[in-house]
Amino acid sequence: MVDQVEVIGGLEISSRSFLETTGVLVDWVAKRDKTRYFACVNAHSAELARRDSTFMTALRGADILIADGVGLLVASWILGGSIRERVTGPDVFLAVSEALARAGNHSVYYLGGSEATLEKIRVRHLERFPGLRIAGMYSPPYRQHFVETDLVLMANRVNEAAPDLLWIGLGAPKQEKWILANRDRLHVPLCGPVGALFDYFAGNLPMPPKWVERAGLHWAHRLYSDPRRIWRRSLDIPVFVTRTLCDRLRGVRANGGPPSRPP
Repeated sequence: MVDQVEVIGGLEISSRSFLETTGVLVDWVAKRDKTRYFACVNAHSAELARRDSTFMTALRGADILIADGVGLLVASWILGGSIRERVTGPDVFLAVSEALARAGNHSVYYLGGSEATLEKIRVRHLERFPGLRIAGMYSPPYRQHFVETDLVLMANRVNEAAPDLLWIGLGAPKQEKWILANRDRLHVPLCGPVGALFDYFAGNLPMPPKWVERAGLHWAHRLYSDPRRIWRRSLDIPVFVTRTLCDRLRGVRANGGPPSRPP
């Protein structure tokens, strides 16, 4: 973990700014000294991790956890922390990709999504990041849980392509669990699980307007765009905030005091 963190919901959330965060990730790609990964945390994933111990382990094992959700900003404020800027997965994807494209001599791999989605991503990538080579793409079989042969095959495909950065669009918590299961197999400097970004970048889902992002209403835009899949997740937001208020009443602070732990 990086040293600039706040403990929220039993997770060490980075308090770095967006520019600082993307700078760290680009530096990790350049170092190529080991396999690292980041993870995006919002109210839903924080609550899900409380109910799923493997997911909690995957989040705690990340090299940096970024506050990708207004619920985390509210929680930091409640607990007396200093996180005031969302660092979203889509924004990280664009900024890191653009930085690597400018630097040149870098490559990426896209893992996840359907064949049709990956083909749309290929076209958009070549238009947006001409200086960043696509080392490979793979649409894995859709399963609730990957079997061992799937894990080995996917890791081998990535390693054979030897990318500098692996973007993973399997959806949370599957993508974070996939990294946890494969970290020792992978030979890639940085893994970035970015979930719905694949559908946004491919154009399958509309990106929210900037004013929606600034207002912290990204969750509402996703709910409007994909209500059948998102409405249950949205219920975790008030639960997470209420739990954080209870933590504050018990004396928990983002930068000190006993962190809350999953039951």
